[in-house]
Amino acid sequence: MSEHVDVLIVGAGLSGIGFASRLKREMPGKSFAILESRSAVGGTWDLFRYPGIRSDSDMYTLGYSFRPWAGAKAIADGDSIREYIQATVADEGLESRIRLNYRVVSAEWSSETALWTVTAVPTSGGEYRQDAAASRPGKPATFTCSFLSVCSGYYRYDEGFTPAIEGADTFTGSIVHPQHWPADLDYEGKQVVVIGSGATAVTLVPSMAKTAARVTMLQRSPTYIAPVPSRDHLADRLRGKMPAQLAYDVVRAKNVLFSMFTYQLSRRRPETMKAILRKSAVAKLPAGFPVDTHLAPSYQPWDQRVCAIPNGDLYRAISAGTADIVTDEISRITPDGIDLVSGGSIPADVIVTATGLNLLVIGGMTLTVDGEPVDVGKTLTYKGMMLDGVPNFALTIGYTNASWTLKADLVAGYICRLLKHLDRRNLQWVAPAAPGEVADAGLTSLIDLKAGYILRGADKLPRQGAGSPWRLHQNYLRDFALLRAGRVTDHVRFGRRGQQVRAFGRTTAALGPLELPGTGYVNVGGARLRFRKTGSGDPVLLLHGIGQSLEDWNEQHDRLAARHTVISVDLPGFAYSARLSGPATLAKLADALPALLDAVGVHEPLPVIGNSLGGAVAMKLAADHPDRVSALVLANSAGFGKEVALVLRLLTVRPLAALLMRPAAAASRRTVESIFYDKRLVTDARVGNAFALSRRATHRKTLLDVARDLGTVSGVRAEWRTSLLGALATSEIPALVLWGSHDHILPFSHLAAATAALPHAESHVFAKTGHMPQIERPDEFAAVVEEFLSRRVAGREAANI
Repeated sequence: MSEHVDVLIVGAGLSGIGFASRLKREMPGKSFAILESRSAVGGTWDLFRYPGIRSDSDMYTLGYSFRPWAGAKAIADGDSIREYIQATVADEGLESRIRLNYRVVSAEWSSETALWTVTAVPTSGGEYRQDAAASRPGKPATFTCSFLSVCSGYYRYDEGFTPAIEGADTFTGSIVHPQHWPADLDYEGKQVVVIGSGATAVTLVPSMAKTAARVTMLQRSPTYIAPVPSRDHLADRLRGKMPAQLAYDVVRAKNVLFSMFTYQLSRRRPETMKAILRKSAVAKLPAGFPVDTHLAPSYQPWDQRVCAIPNGDLYRAISAGTADIVTDEISRITPDGIDLVSGGSIPADVIVTATGLNLLVIGGMTLTVDGEPVDVGKTLTYKGMMLDGVPNFALTIGYTNASWTLKADLVAGYICRLLKHLDRRNLQWVAPAAPGEVADAGLTSLIDLKAGYILRGADKLPRQGAGSPWRLHQNYLRDFALLRAGRVTDHVRFGRRGQQVRAFGRTTAALGPLELPGTGYVNVGGARLRFRKTGSGDPVLLLHGIGQSLEDWNEQHDRLAARHTVISVDLPGFAYSARLSGPATLAKLADALPALLDAVGVHEPLPVIGNSLGGAVAMKLAADHPDRVSALVLANSAGFGKEVALVLRLLTVRPLAALLMRPAAAASRRTVESIFYDKRLVTDARVGNAFALSRRATHRKTLLDVARDLGTVSGVRAEWRTSLLGALATSEIPALVLWGSHDHILPFSHLAAATAALPHAESHVFAKTGHMPQIERPDEFAAVVEEFLSRRVAGREAANI
């Protein structure tokens, strides 16, 4: 079988049917087909059939902009959503365009023909499994198209995530995963345990509690839960009083603005949102219910998705005594229940593993452009919907902080605009083209949600840059301006049939922030921290300064790695490390380090070398965790005086800070120039790295937090300096203080203050050197450090034998 269409759509769920409808309305002359691997339309809403399955977004934003939601409930059940999609197919006349039971496995672009050749295998109504050849019962079909749009979401349909739990094979009852719910599962009058705490779990528990003897939600850690009304009162008031489409548009706009407000409140005032959610829980749950144990996550609201419970149904089930929550870890599954790490146990007849999804980007298909494979996990996204260097291709990734369909609708409209532009100018292809500085600036995963299923598969997701149009904003109004009103010609290249896409170059993210040998990520306190580990021998830890990154220690990695295991880290929130919850402070930066060291396999005390802010963090670590530090090397360290560069003082003044923190290449060059005495070190590469960091919102916010924590407009605060130095003055930890003679950030006069405050410390001066002697005098720096460590640390260890 072979077929040619102008546009090929992969996936017949909400996104695919929505795009097909818009394409038929706006460009009736275009031929198109929809490939769907299942035997029915509906996507997620056809797959999931577990009890209580429903939307967790209101239907006025989850529904299509062109098709008013007529249901009474704003939070709709799965059957109603599936029927809504099916009715759209019928009313838009899409039945003849849908090819059921075909799973796309590959797509190959040819510049000679300006066409995609798409290979799909029949699934015969069953689920296609990538690892099961037997699931390919028929001959592959071939489709060619000018434009390929993938609307298949980002998770695997054939399997959910189920962690291996000891003893599962001994359980005498039923163990089920919500993604494949048995139609004949009988749980009436039985003891049910739902493992998990996400949207699926909070949906299942109250629904199953209606007939089960008791349902227990067993969670390893809590999730934020928000009761929401199941009906929209404004929609109820407007129904019948104005045209259906107008009423729908009004309610839709209201809900978009409200969801944006609550999200921004959560991110900017997390403690306020926590208090609102806690107050709601206390009001709706029985007196004495341990809210702070079961409903107070360690992360901030919207680090992971907030779970909605319509009319507080979960809380009502708990109040009725038919459901409860247990926060604990599983020791093992027994024949008749679950044993917990705490020593308790939960009886069970049925266990539901609501433990999440497995990621599957673009449906698992492979892409090639003119014979060259595309590594999607290393490729930069454009406007959150196209791939750098991949022509006539789009993927639909909806919002994680709002309704999926809001973004899907914007993507569909943008593709139509793009197709019209190509037709008007007699062009055959368009491919995003990232400037070199964007791809070289260090990239992150397309979805930065800290949910388990995202973290497990983050390396499979496309990359995103630091700013528009190479970043997914998760903001409907910004995306509306970008996709509905923004130009379709920015940062793209156009071509005609026969012109090679490769002739224009294609940039991939390569390794991005993992480019340096030995770099990787570890999770600490819910945050992903970038580190670098090289060499072998006794470990040392290197800490960078404010607004900097672990690249400041490249020269010392090269020199110290011959005798040491050298570990450097992007401090939490800086560079390519994620932020910890709440404002960044000196104490939080230091407190994260013991867990980081544990995560990279270092459990014994080690020397800590810090430059600038890194020196203050090193001292704080030594003061608060003296068992983790065997020696301190403080290079041009903060903490020894009030004086500091004017720009850092001005960052404490909010109106000026907003102006000073605007990313600008010229400002980045001035910053690098201020660091070095030898201006030959002010290279384009260093300026480019500084500029890339300045474009990262988390980096800027962390810099401002720390500047305000440690200083004022008049200089470095005395309170924390006095307290910290007082704690270290009597410490037996050996210390070496290093300073460049021409430091314009923290003046050379601070060295005298340092040796006075730490009377047992040694010191060394680097002549004609600025703020970073580890870069400006790398050989001398390494030699001084090696001599100090071999003498003082070895001597201290010998004294303790």
